Amino acid sequence: MKYNGAIYRPPVEADTFLIPVTEGCTHNSCSFCNMYQGVPFRMLSLAEIEEFLWEVRRSYGGYCDGIRMAYLVGADPFALSAKRLLERIDLIRRYLPNLEVITMYARTDNIAAKSAEDLRALKEAGVDDLYIGVECGLNDVLENLNKGYSADETREQCLRLNAVGIQHCDLLMLGTAGKGRGLECARASAALENEIGPHMILINTMSAFVGTRLDEDIRTGAFIPATEKENLEEERAFLEGLELPDCYFWAVHPLDSVKIEGTLRENKQRMLDKLAWSIEHVREDTISRTSRTGTL
Repeated sequence: MKYNGAIYRPPVEADTFLIPVTEGCTHNSCSFCNMYQGVPFRMLSLAEIEEFLWEVRRSYGGYCDGIRMAYLVGADPFALSAKRLLERIDLIRRYLPNLEVITMYARTDNIAAKSAEDLRALKEAGVDDLYIGVECGLNDVLENLNKGYSADETREQCLRLNAVGIQHCDLLMLGTAGKGRGLECARASAALENEIGPHMILINTMSAFVGTRLDEDIRTGAFIPATEKENLEEERAFLEGLELPDCYFWAVHPLDSVKIEGTLRENKQRMLDKLAWSIEHVREDTISRTSRTGTL
């Protein structure tokens, strides 16, 4: 099976079995993202997915019986209707009979398109730990990022997931509000996360890649990025404001200048101490977040 575009998955899913289900992104317009440029959104057919699974089964045999978790590849697998997702999950289980958890990226608007009955059926089929691009808790910032949905909409849809027992892992981005607004953003984001109760919070730091609208906005002065010290102060304020003792906090993305992770109950103070030290000693002249090559 030929797959169009690069394979992306959350860093924490490095050891998870990957299954191609979609290509590209239905939105593909976020100001900071260049991951799916030039790759039209496409739903892979059942025949294509089965071809992939058949080859995996032929190559690895009994190993497939030990696979307990799978990640569906593509920016928007959750854009598929519940019916189509369930058809693909049923197919996958024929080849991976002991699969327990199926996870993927899920945009807020794609959750909204599904009824409560749809979500319950997906939960029963093993869908869990959905990755949601929350980014931040300020509506005007999300509008500037061209996310296609607001923090209020994300709140509503995550609470719907909670109601049917589907856990979510929330992706947030430091620096989204720009220079001078980091602490405001931290407070709003912490309040949002406390309300929607994610299983895990994953942090990266906004950086401008060549060819993105963000890079152009920085070049023209339409957007003034936060300094690295401000980014770390935002992260510290966000972490201080979180009241989710069982949530896992992960900030080990390649774009994060300070690497911290751990469950908030046991590790929050240790992470705050490391951020405090880093704020005092950060070498801002060594960190550039504009006109980067590569992808997010």
